[in-house]
Formats: sequence, C-alpha cells, structure tokens
Amino acid sequence: MRLGKTKREERSRAQAYHSIARSLMETARGLEVIAEPRYGNGLAIVSVHAAIAYTDALTVSYREVKSVDGDHSRAAEVLVHALGQRADPAQVRRLRRVLGAKSEASYSGSYYTLNDGREIFADVVRYGSWAEEMLLNRP
Repeated sequence: MRLGKTKREERSRAQAYHSIARSLMETARGLEVIAEPRYGNGLAIVSVHAAIAYTDALTVSYREVKSVDGDHSRAAEVLVHALGQRADPAQVRRLRRVLGAKSEASYSGSYYTLNDGREIFADVVRYGSWAEEMLLNRP
C-alpha cells in the first residue's frame, strides 16, 4: 500500500481534528436544512471537508499520522494503515467515493444540484457516525 505524503502528529491533536469535523458537520446540516438549490456545491464541499477532518482525527488518534498528500484520495490509504483490521471496508469505500467528489465539486466548474450535494452529505453522515464510534471506542 502506498500512503503518499504523511505527517506525524501527536495523538493529542486528534481532538482538534475531531472538533473541526463536528463543526463542519453542523455547518453541512445547516446548509442541508436551508435547502436552497444553489447550495449543492457548498453542501458537497463542506461535507467532504468534514470527512477529511474525521479521517485526520482517526488516523492521528490511532497511529499519530495524517495524510498531507495533494491527492486527497490518499487519505483512505492512510486510514487503512492507521486502523489496520479495524478499518471497515464499506466505510473506506464510502470515504473514497466522497474524496473522489472533492475535485469535481470544488474545481471542475460543474454545477452540483442540491440532490447531488445531499448524496455526498448522506455518505458523510454515515462515515461520520462510524468515525464517532471508532473515536469513542479507541483502545
């Protein structure tokens, strides 16, 4: 497995990433509630960043490492590296799908409908629930 570029982080930093993830999820929930059609890209982007922050919280908490690779999809490999057997394959696939949407929602000039944004948000809600459980039950 090729991890890409990583950085060592003290385990105590995991809480900061966790707090950021929760804050971004709250922001995404707010955008989803407002449900303005023009918020599809914003909802997607904020949701993706929440998933990235949850991933950083997990990888720092479990292995004191985080991805700093320009290719955000590498974060999934770092997650598998950090969690080992604890990495749920379904959640890793979900994370890969969410990370794959980052460039398109942010930089491609593609218009995301509210439903497109909601699909990404729904994936991140599921991923975030799993991440919360993993952080709570860390050995």
